Amino acid sequence: MSHPAPLLDAQTVQALVDAATGARRHAYSPYSLHTVGAAVLDADGRIHVGCNVEVVTLSQSMHAERTAVAAMAVAGGRRLTAVAVVGPYSGVPCAECRQVVWEFAGGDPDVVVVSAPLDEPVELLRLGDVYPRPYGPETKGIDPTRF
Repeated sequence: MSHPAPLLDAQTVQALVDAATGARRHAYSPYSLHTVGAAVLDADGRIHVGCNVEVVTLSQSMHAERTAVAAMAVAGGRRLTAVAVVGPYSGVPCAECRQVVWEFAGGDPDVVVVSAPLDEPVELLRLGDVYPRPYGPETKGIDPTRF
């Protein structure tokens, strides 16, 4: 069931897309040539960025969304309110990245996913629509902000 697009002011959307675009320039993807940048907005209004980093085995590669979430964690953030993805495909996090984003979404299906694929319009989506049946810390009674 689809819900209305989430609210995020245009200035914040642009700041997230710009930050993700900047991070994308640093992507290391010699094997797939698929460069992606991501930016997450934490509950304190700070933006953290990440890019994909490939290694030859590919299974050990890190996606942009996960490196952005890791950067947020390094900075002490434990809750995100939005994630932006800039890259050559859909602009929607893969299943593994959706899981990581959900981990820090605080059980909020209204977290904003800013989908910014190259050469296509930016689209605002709800995390609950792109990840409709999440399994997260709340299913185990864990509050990730405590850790």
